[in-house]
Amino acid sequence: MTGRTDFITASCWEDVWTIWYVLVDDAYQALERHYGRWRRSGPPPVFSDSEVIAVALIIDTWFHGHEALGLAFLRQYHPTLFPHLPPDGWFNARRTRLGPLSDQIRRLLTHHYGLIAPDDPDRLIDSAPIPVCTYTRAGENQTVTGSDYFGVMKSRGAKLFGLRLHLTTTTGQVVDDWLLAPAAPHDSQVMPAFFEGRGECVVLGDGAFHNPVAEPVLQAHEVVVFAPPRRDNRSRPSWPAPVRRLLGRVRRQIETALSVLTTVFDIERPRSRSLAGLVCRISTRLLAYNLCFITGPLLAQLSSATTPN
Repeated sequence: MTGRTDFITASCWEDVWTIWYVLVDDAYQALERHYGRWRRSGPPPVFSDSEVIAVALIIDTWFHGHEALGLAFLRQYHPTLFPHLPPDGWFNARRTRLGPLSDQIRRLLTHHYGLIAPDDPDRLIDSAPIPVCTYTRAGENQTVTGSDYFGVMKSRGAKLFGLRLHLTTTTGQVVDDWLLAPAAPHDSQVMPAFFEGRGECVVLGDGAFHNPVAEPVLQAHEVVVFAPPRRDNRSRPSWPAPVRRLLGRVRRQIETALSVLTTVFDIERPRSRSLAGLVCRISTRLLAYNLCFITGPLLAQLSSATTPN
């Protein structure tokens, strides 16, 4: 069985990079036509914003976020692909500023290619830890400070200093919405802020998202959350075992998505020294993840078009 991300190592890299650049540039141009020029004054840069985002995608996918290594590789082995690649510091500053735009491009491409059906209300929710530094060095950290960023990873039996990535996906594993929150608050406490203004949807989460206090508030906004109570919760009866097994099979979809984001895109190690840079790298990797749903079929079409009869 061919995996969704196998093309990263199996296909010609320049083919994939060209497809990603074209997709990003088309979305960028569409957003500019709708909202107007991003740059209000001065001539356009020699190295375009679309190229900055495309190179950021390459670095976060093939080099696990090692920016200097990725830029050096492109300069040495693909000098004609991005001939106007700026110095490392300039590139880093520009990609950080373009972080919010990367997420808008992800949303536009997800909608344009029909990765999420407009009438699909079903969503899966889960979270992943995003350590900013080791727990023992948390007091010296300058990226984020305060007790709100001290938490625990119960599934791993470890402490955490940093953030949690909360995200929703479809049952087909496509990332829809996401939110970064401090590590200290429990997952269930983040739900009201996460779904504020979301509109009608049905959300399935694990026991960590069980929040009887927030459920009526969310239902008033047409957000229905199914999260089983903990088995040791005596105030509410446990769900029947067959129901738990059925929901567990469905929830494996988002667990698989988070596994791919962790192993392939190394999303738990953004390798950033600033909060803005961290947010930018998370948005870039989520864009790269959703692009995988588009790239595979496009590569198959390209291969069939070039294969002689």
